[in-house]
Amino acid sequence: MILPNKHILPQDSLLGLGGVILQTLKQPMTITTLWEVARRNSAVRSFERLLLALDFLYAIGAVDISHGLLRRRS
Repeated sequence: MILPNKHILPQDSLLGLGGVILQTLKQPMTITTLWEVARRNSAVRSFERLLLALDFLYAIGAVDISHGLLRRRS
C-alpha cells in the first residue's frame, strides 16, 4: 500500500498519492484547504487516504506543519 508493486498501481500507493499532494502544496495551507483542493483529484478518494499520505510525507521529511499550516520541505 505504501509503495507500488506488481499488484498495486502507482496511483493507488501512498507514494503516488504523496506526489499528488506535493504538487498541490505549492504554498503553505491548512489541512482543510488542502482537502478542499485535493478532493477533486480522483487519486485522493477519501480524507483517510489524504491523512495516511500526509503521515507518510511527514515521516520521510517531505512536509512540515507549523502554526496550523502545512508546508513542503526542500
